[in-house]
Amino acid sequence: MAGIRGLERWAILAAAVFVAACGSSGTASHTPPPVLDTAQATSTALPTPPATLDQAWPGQSLAPGVTVVDAANIIQRLDWSPNGQLLAVLTWGGEWGTGRVDVLDLFGRRVASFDAFDMAWVDDTHLMTLVVSPNDTAHGTVTVYSIDGTESSLVPGTFGGMLGNGHGSVALIAPVAASDDPANESFQIWSNGQLGPSIAGFGQPVRWSTDGRLLALVRESTTGGGANGVGGPIPGTLSVLKPPERAAILSRPLADIRGLDVSFSPDGTRLARSDGVVLNLADGSSTQLTGRPEGWISTGPLVVVGQDHRVSLWTRAGTTVVPNAFEWAVFGPNEGDIVTLPAADENLIFPVTAVVRRAGGAVSIPLNVGLSMAAWSSGGVCFIATGTADAQLEDNRLLRIELPDS
Repeated sequence: MAGIRGLERWAILAAAVFVAACGSSGTASHTPPPVLDTAQATSTALPTPPATLDQAWPGQSLAPGVTVVDAANIIQRLDWSPNGQLLAVLTWGGEWGTGRVDVLDLFGRRVASFDAFDMAWVDDTHLMTLVVSPNDTAHGTVTVYSIDGTESSLVPGTFGGMLGNGHGSVALIAPVAASDDPANESFQIWSNGQLGPSIAGFGQPVRWSTDGRLLALVRESTTGGGANGVGGPIPGTLSVLKPPERAAILSRPLADIRGLDVSFSPDGTRLARSDGVVLNLADGSSTQLTGRPEGWISTGPLVVVGQDHRVSLWTRAGTTVVPNAFEWAVFGPNEGDIVTLPAADENLIFPVTAVVRRAGGAVSIPLNVGLSMAAWSSGGVCFIATGTADAQLEDNRLLRIELPDS
């Protein structure tokens, strides 16, 4: 993992795509970005939010409750503010190292826009951005903005990435070191306007707990990876850190850290690994699941995708299969809130149909999907980003879906 270099580091930092906000869980597939629009990012808040777009895309009509709020750039991330009132949408700028973040309200209106290669919510009213050069994505400048555009503050130094907890703290990752020695990896915690001392020896930050008190890190073994050479396993260590004390409350050696993702349970007592292991942070005990954990939902269960591609919900009391959910499901804050895609098929023909359900209502949305992610607000408004399998289809949309409760 640093080990994590260039694109690999960006892939780790973008892992939030796979776990949507409000305790939701989802997965995404990526394809090379298709045709983009020519909209330019700005670095100041927009004083007057533009009206929500309400238009159909070619050959389709909008279903009741569905609105197109953006039909432009390739969307990389959807992150809710801690109180769930604002949605930060990170988009690709058409050239490696470029992009912007648009902040939307619950109605899909843009209230602020900033240049950004990466982003992190500091709190409900402040957003941190990382801006890099296309020629040097390893050394970026970090700025803290107030959403209303009244203030901004440059964080001293240069950084290679960021990971925020939404409770006032952001882990800022040091630029990629020239050495391949993973021991050179370090990060600093920015909190309350202050940048803390460098923390090294634990690896790269990959996930904060929901309450922002714990930080999971993955470190590549100093012995290097791959007894099997290139493409072989990369041994490493997973640690859980209490940042103020800089003390690891849990550390586990791993035979292979490639593709590893982790997620904390909503109460912060458990950590699920994407290899199917659930760790109890209190006593270090573990449970091996059948399938790949994809994140926890706010009510407590863990979302697991089985070898048959079906989505299930796991708790210590047992496992329940989610009807009509295959490979990909994003859960909302209320029982019955869910976005699903159909079962994968090697002969899959686009468009496929995503289904958004709320209690007593449902809407089907045809997607020429190469990138798909969704995020539910705490009140049950869903935003879903679509991509394209064919640049000629120009099927890039951010949709706002609001269905009745019953």
